Order: sequence, then C-alpha cells, then structure tokens
Amino acid sequence: DDRSDASDDIEKGRLKFPDRMYGRERELEILRNIYGQLVSSSIRRDIGNSGEDNCLPEAEEKEVEPPAANQGLATSPGPYKGSSVVFLSGYSGIGKSAIANEFVKKIQCEYQSSDESPILYARGKYTEQSTASAPFSAIAEVFERLALGLSKDNKNDQHGTPSNDLRSTVQRKIRESDLIGPGTEGNRVLRATFPALAPLLDVASQRRKPEDGFSTAVHPSMNAIKECAREILSIICETLERPLILFLDDLQWGDGASIEMLSFLLSCTKLTNVVFICAYRSNEVDADHSFTKLMENVTKARRDGKECNAIPHKSVERMDLFSLSPDAISKFIADSIKKEDADEVGELSEVVYQKTMGNIFFVKQALEELVRKNVLFYDMIGFEWRFIVSKAELANYMSDDVVETVKGKIRELSVDVQNLLVVMAYIPNALDVPIIKALMSHGEFSFGGGKIRDLLKEASDEGMLIFSIDSKCYVFAHDRIRQASLEFAKEEDQDELLLHISQVLQDFAVQGPEMEWCLYVAVDLLNFLPLGKTDCAGLIELNMKVSKIARSRGSIGKENELLHKGLAHLESSGKMWNDYDITLELYNAVIISDHSLGSYSNAKLVIDKILKNAKSLDDKLQAYIHQMLCEIEETSDFSQGANDGVKILKLYGYNIPATISTTYMMKEEMKVKMALKNGSYSCLAKLPLKDEPILSLFMHVQKFALYASNEKLVKILAGKAIRCAIKRGMSRHLPLVMVSFASSLAKQGKVKTAQELGHVSIAISDKIPDDMEICVLTRALAHMGVLPQLQSFRSMVEPILQCHKDLKLVGGFVEMTLGSMLAYFESFFAAGLELGPLLESKLLLVEDLCRSLGRPGFLTNFQIYRQFALNLRKRIENPTEFQGEAFHEEKSLNKMNGNALKMALRDSSSLRLQLAFVFWNENIMAQMLERLRDYPLKDMSVARLHNRLCFTGLAAFALCQRQGYESFSKLGKNCLRYFAHLTKHGSVNAKPVYLFMLAMQVSRREVFEKAIDACNEASMVHLEAMAKERYAALLKRENDTPLSNDYITSSYWLYQDWGAHGKALQLSQQYDFLQHSTRKNAKSVTSSTAVSKKSAKRNSLIIPTYSFNTTFKSRKMIYGD
Repeated sequence: DDRSDASDDIEKGRLKFPDRMYGRERELEILRNIYGQLVSSSIRRDIGNSGEDNCLPEAEEKEVEPPAANQGLATSPGPYKGSSVVFLSGYSGIGKSAIANEFVKKIQCEYQSSDESPILYARGKYTEQSTASAPFSAIAEVFERLALGLSKDNKNDQHGTPSNDLRSTVQRKIRESDLIGPGTEGNRVLRATFPALAPLLDVASQRRKPEDGFSTAVHPSMNAIKECAREILSIICETLERPLILFLDDLQWGDGASIEMLSFLLSCTKLTNVVFICAYRSNEVDADHSFTKLMENVTKARRDGKECNAIPHKSVERMDLFSLSPDAISKFIADSIKKEDADEVGELSEVVYQKTMGNIFFVKQALEELVRKNVLFYDMIGFEWRFIVSKAELANYMSDDVVETVKGKIRELSVDVQNLLVVMAYIPNALDVPIIKALMSHGEFSFGGGKIRDLLKEASDEGMLIFSIDSKCYVFAHDRIRQASLEFAKEEDQDELLLHISQVLQDFAVQGPEMEWCLYVAVDLLNFLPLGKTDCAGLIELNMKVSKIARSRGSIGKENELLHKGLAHLESSGKMWNDYDITLELYNAVIISDHSLGSYSNAKLVIDKILKNAKSLDDKLQAYIHQMLCEIEETSDFSQGANDGVKILKLYGYNIPATISTTYMMKEEMKVKMALKNGSYSCLAKLPLKDEPILSLFMHVQKFALYASNEKLVKILAGKAIRCAIKRGMSRHLPLVMVSFASSLAKQGKVKTAQELGHVSIAISDKIPDDMEICVLTRALAHMGVLPQLQSFRSMVEPILQCHKDLKLVGGFVEMTLGSMLAYFESFFAAGLELGPLLESKLLLVEDLCRSLGRPGFLTNFQIYRQFALNLRKRIENPTEFQGEAFHEEKSLNKMNGNALKMALRDSSSLRLQLAFVFWNENIMAQMLERLRDYPLKDMSVARLHNRLCFTGLAAFALCQRQGYESFSKLGKNCLRYFAHLTKHGSVNAKPVYLFMLAMQVSRREVFEKAIDACNEASMVHLEAMAKERYAALLKRENDTPLSNDYITSSYWLYQDWGAHGKALQLSQQYDFLQHSTRKNAKSVTSSTAVSKKSAKRNSLIIPTYSFNTTFKSRKMIYGD
C-alpha cells in the first residue's frame, strides 16, 4: 500500500476513490462510435470537397484512410453529415456526468495531437433551484466556457487550449457574419442575453442615440435569440477540425426558455460538426414533462430531415444508464481499499450493493460512512484496510437515505465549513473567493481571503466541493450534497442569513451584466421569506426589476412568474393602492405579460381592478387597450373591436361619429391640412420623438378598422393621430399608423398619396432603428401593399424577403411572417424572374415552416405556387391542371371549407388561368374566368392582385370575341381600367400589362409592337414572351409567315430564359423550324438574357440574391440604414 510511507497519519486513514470508470465500457464505446462517425464523415467530406472538380482519382481515393485514432471505431460514414444528439438518462448519482467526462478524456487522447486544434468541450448544468436561476442558465454556462476557451490562452486547461489561429478564425468569421457581426442587431442580442460571449464579439459600432424624452429600449424575441445562438455555434463548429462536444446536465430542471432554445438547436440539422449530450433524471421526467416533448420533437425533426434535404442516419441516440453490476461494485470497492482481489471484499461489497443498488455515488457515501463510524478502518500496523464486524452488522451501520448519510458527514465537519456549505447551498451558481468571503462575513463573523481559501480546501478535500479551473469558482461536487446542506441549514432559523445573502448578492449585481444572476437568486430568497421579514414595497420593486431583466433576455415566462410573485406579495400585504404608483406599475406590467402569454382571463381580472381604482384616464389607458385586445383575441370580430376602440377614444376627447358623413370627412381633411400647414406628409419625419401612449390606442383601433375594411375610419384615425403627433410629439407607433393609412389608400386606388405615406412611414421608422418590431412591420406593409404600385416588382423581391427574415427574428407575427413569403413569390412571378429548382427548394422550405407552425391554409398556397412553377418548367401531360407532385387541386380543396376554401380557390384559379393563357387552352381560360368573375378587384397584396387582374384581363380579351364569351368583355375592361389608372401615375409594372391588354383587345400591329417594347423595357421576360407569341399568331392570320416565325423564335428563347421549359417544348413540337433555331432580334431588343443593359440601368435593377440566412447586412444595403 502506498500509504505505508505516508508521513501524515491522517492521510493514511483517508479513503481515496480511484478516478477510473467502472462498468460503463459498452456506453463509452457507443459514444466513441458516434463521435467517430462524425469525424470520418467530416474527413471524407473534406476529401470530396477538395480540388476544383470535387473528386479524386480512383487510385488516390483508395489510399485515403482515417487517422489511426479511429481504429476500432465504427468509422463508416453514413449518408448523413452533421451533428448527433445523445439523450442520457439515469437516476441521481448513477454516473451520467462521470461517463460524459470519461468520454471526453478518451476522445481527447484518441484524436487530439500537437499539430491540430484540440477537442473543444463545454458543459452546463441546471439546478433544482430553478426559480433562483437566470433564463438559459446552463446554455449561458456553455457559452461562457466556449468564450473562455476561444478568447485567451488557458494553460493547464483540461479541455484543451485552442491555437491562436483557431481563435482568430472564429473571431474573423464572427466579424464577417451578417447576423452577429459588429454593429448588427444580432450582436446586440447576444451581448444582452449571453454577456459572457463579449470576448468573442467585437465592439459594435456606435448606435444613434435616442432623442431626449424617448426610449428605444426593446426586448429581443425568442426567435432572435435562437437564430443568433445558432449562428455563433455554427461559426465555432465549422471552424473546428474535430466535432465540438457539448454536455448539458440535469435537463429535468431546465427552464422554459432553455427547453425552447434546445428544441430549436437540437432539431437543427444545419448545425454540423457537434455532439450534444443531454443528461436528465429518468425518474423525474414523465410523459407530460416538457423535456419528454423536446425529445419527441427532436427525434421526429431529425428523422424527417425537415430543415434540410439531407438523408438522415440515426443521429439521435437514447442511452439509459442503469445501476452498476455487483461485479463492478466489488472491483470498485477493492480498488478503493487497495485489495488486489475482489473476492477479498465479497461480504463488504454484497452489503454495500444491497444498500445502494449499484448507484456509484451512494456507494461512495456508504463507504465513507463506514469509515466515519470506524467500522471500515485503516490498520496502521498491517498497513491495510479492514472491517471487523459481521456481515449482518455491516448493514446496520449504513443509512438507507443517501441525503441523511451526507448530512451525517456534514455534522462531523468544522463549524466554519458547515456554515460555508450552508451559505453556498442557497445559491445555485458557482462562486469565487471574493463573493464567498462577503457571504460568510455577517453578524459577528468576519473572514479574510486566506481563511476562506482554507475552508474551501477543507471542504474540497472532504469531497463536498470541487474547483472549476475554467471559471476559478467552487461548486458542489453533487446535487445530493447541496440538498443535504440545505436540509442541514433548515434545522435552524436562517431568515437573517437569507436577508444577508440577498443583500450581498444585490451589491455584487451592480458589477456588470455577467453578475445579473445575483439578482435572480436574491429575489428568489426574499420571495420565500415570511412577509414580515422583508420590506414589502422594496421586494415588489425588486421583482419588477428582475422581471424586466428576464424580459430583456427573451424569457417572457420568467418575467410573468416574477410579476405574479410581486403581485402575490402586494395582495398579501393588505396595502393595495396605498403606494399608488407601485401598484399601478405592477398591474400594468402584469396585464401586458399575461396578454403576451395568452392568459386573457387572468389579464381581464387585473384590468378590472385598474379600471376600478385608477385615478385618471391616463392611468387607465393600458387597461383599456388590453381589454380591447383580449376581446379581439377571443372573438376575432374586428368590426366590433374598431367600434369599441372608438368608444375608448371618445373618453380621451377624440370624438368620432358612428356614421362618418362626407361633411365630417371634409372637415377632418381640412384640419389635417392646417396641422401640416399645407405641406406634405414628409414633414412628419422631422417631428421630435416622444413616448406618447395615446398613439398606441390609435394604432390598434386603426388596425381593426383596416381588417374590417372600414376605409373611412382608417382615414379619420390617421388624421387625428397625425394632429396628435404634431401637437405632442411622435411616438414609436406613428409609422404603423401611417403605413396602415397608406395601405388603405392604395387599396382604394389613391396611388400618389399612398406612395408618399409609404415612404414617409419608412423614413419615420428609421428614427427608431432599435425597435425592430415597428421597423419590420412598417417595411413589410409598405413593400407588400403600397410601394409596388409604382415601383418594379423586381426591386421589391429582395426587400420583401428581408422583411420575412426580420419577421422570423422578431417572432409573434406568424400571419405576417408567412404572408411576406406569399408576397415574395407573387412578386417573383409578377417580375418574370427565372424559374428553376432553386425557387422550388425555397418553396419546400416555407412549406416545412407552415407545417411546423400549424398553418395549413398557408401551406396550400405555397404548394399551389410550387405546382405552378413545376407545370411551367417540366414536361406535364396537362400543364393547365393542378394534379402533380406538389398540389392536387381537387383532393386539397375538398378538404377545405368557408373562407379558406374561397381564398384557396381564388389563388389556384388565378395561376391556372395564367397557365391556360401561356399554353393557350381556351376551355380552361373560360372555366377559370367564370370562377374568378365575382372576386373583388381589390387586394391588400399588390403583387397578388397584379397577377390575377393581368391574366384575367388578357384571357378575357382573348375570348370575348368568340361566340358565347362576349360577357367577358366587361371583365376585361374593368381590369384594363385598373392598369390604365396605375400607368397614368407612372407604374413601371402596369404599363406593359396595360399595353398588352390593349393589344389583345384591338389586335393591331402597332399596339402589339408597343406592348412588346414596354415588356422588354420593364425586363418582364414572361410577358414579352407571351406578347410576341400572341403577335406571331396575329401575323400568321395576316399571312405574314416569315415575320410570324421570327417572333415565334424570339418567344421560344424568351420562354427558355424565363425557365418555362415546358412551354418552350410545346412550341418546339408545334413549329419544326425551332429545332434548329438560334436567338434572333425580332422588331425588339431581345438578348440572350432577355434583359438589355440599357433597360437594366434605366430601371436600377436590384439583382436578387436568394439566401434564407437572416442577413442584417442585406437589410442595410436595401434600406440604406
């Protein structure tokens, strides 16, 4: 025994456990195989991607071998590349953390060498004191360890030290990131949510400071936090040569925000080169637990491969850890007491196993208990461990409760160490020496730094605490030790101690964002104290303060929890409304939070209390607004919502009659002109910024009026809001008021004013760049429903796509988020941009998004769009029918009813009408015109209305001269008037359509030639192709065959340029001369790209880039921020 020569007698009798792993060989091999598959897949992928032609000669390919470290592992790469998730379950103390640590050690030994980057490993742990934990606590710990490992040298770091090249590469990629680079919104989101990432995030560019009296403080949405977290993880993972290992422990205690975040990250198959190990206590997670649902969702998402088109292999592994076998326990005990043969400890092992059931943590505590009771002792004469009691007596010396066993150990420690453990037990976070010193120094006790270090060393030597080299902090060695320390503390009154701990933590919290966790712990401790022990008003204010921090970190659930605890304290105190300001502020915060979470009944209870007790109308404003919002959420009656809003406005002095007469409208218009001093609306962008809550009421009431198609009320509300802003100052809600007014005017055909208001609303939103929600909603409404009336659809495509990306980040606006993609594809089709597989892959992505959000109506729309593109692009037997792989009209529409059926039938018929015109099927044209005849010639989406009326008019004029179809003439003329009106105002989109319709109506050469030139000038390839084909038909009827063939040839190549290869094939089958044709100019500019440089320059075309990665850089390029 190596203890025989020990100079310290105490050390000779101390039980030391071996640090090797027992009985987990199978589980370790599974983990090693999972890692080996990712490594070998990465190697082969790198080989496949090297070289210009992405392939190697056959001889070289056979010589390529994975590193020797992979020998013995399952190294055959599956068809899937990416990441793996391991769900590791087992009882407390079974060894989940130990197996993860052992796995990392083995992987580092096998794969890590001096000439390559280390195996990067980070871990985070949730705590049973979940109410005292900050949102994302374990995820924040992971990011802290990653930032620490990547931002500076860490000699002696057990997780490996990245090279300077690796760190600089990660930081360079972060700087280059459009999402989280310096100065971006994403950079700010990450800094606010995970302050520990600051070393990796360059100092952001200075933002414009808000004007005096106006706050631009807004809260990042959960969507934004998730996207930004994925971005920085992706950058780190893609930079590493070997897969990153992330270990998250005790997920049964994960907070709601963390569960949502992890569900997103673990389901994301785009996140590659990483292994997630997620550990949880199986006996504390039932079928209804949120983590159970997470595992189900992640498994399904990875199995389906929804987020990308990869072919998944088994990228999710569920591993259950059970008790160690009796043989493994015997071997462990024999090694612990230095016995060479496990048979020598047979009786001891048998009794210990019966007590502990093979739980390794319990085994260790049981052996230590036997040592403390001197049943198991070190014989100083024989230099060996012995026990002298009988097998039956051994069991009596061991407790059946491991927590009681640990408490017994604590009782034998020094009083100061006991106090140390008690203090630390109340705090879920790791603690450093300075904060422990402050916590221990209270009342008559005072400790220096040296004494605190001695106490920490003693506790660590006894196996109660462990020291983290990464963070230089101390934590409990096991949750059961923390639990035992808490139960030990509760044996005495600790109220004064908790007050002291809370105050110390509040003092430390002011040191910076990285210490915000102190406030969560402080408020949690105070919330559990008896009411008479705390300052009620101060505690309520602290709950509100910490709730605001939680909200700013994206955790609405934590915010709501803290607000309701504050409310409970207020109600229990019996001093409701005694402190009027605090009561009102708390009640307003509660109704906003409850409404955000959909707890409308709870919100209504608080609203009633405010309306009953508030002293002024201004104090009741939030209650009135949310009373109206709650009713709308439950009834969806926008007309009634608008009426209720008008009644509320009347209380505040804004009288609007129930029936708006022409005289009243004229008076209001005159008042607005006088307020503007007969100037333009652009002067509103110069108004001073100021928080003006009443404009929020205007915004909501106007929104309801807009949805109810009450254009008069929309205008009146906008006028009153403008006058209010001129008088009192502009609030953040004015841009939405302006753009809603613009949308209403655009729908009524009042183009000039609508355009002015659309541009002004965007200019005003530019003054509040930090309020991403207002900015993106304003821009989305402007680019979808206002600006395209005059500006080209080609120039709208990229801004609308950017709005969709930003709306995904903002979150909470599902209808608008998906609606923006409807507008994107409608604009894409209206602009005549090239069809192809890339477009269809985008549609597939959005279809998956619709499924995940549970929006079947939107899903149908995108399936219709995809089938439309396929019918144009591929060889389809009946190209005017929707009976393909993406959408089957009859089957899909039979499952729908009501308004959903009406809208789907409109959109399907509109696109089938376009196909019928392209492929020239007069019967289908007539059928679709009959379907569309009764739909109104109005739509909130300019692009969708453009496409519908364009082909309704063209088809109507094509058929009205046929017998039996004369009635279509009126329909065609109505469409013609719409485009004539826009053409008069200078619309670049309407002019080609107007002239094309006119040509179809009058069938004259000179009109067709003007239409063709207009289509070419507007770069509308698809319309130019159709116009030339129709002109060729006219020429053929006039027996001008040579010129007709020239136009057919030109039309053929334009269809090819558009991507309508199915149509081009039809032409080649109709006209044999096309088999040997070349591109020709036929009376009009027709280049190989169908877009002349001159016309491109004249229209200031934006050549669109199509990436579904959220890019703030693109937004700045588009909007000129």
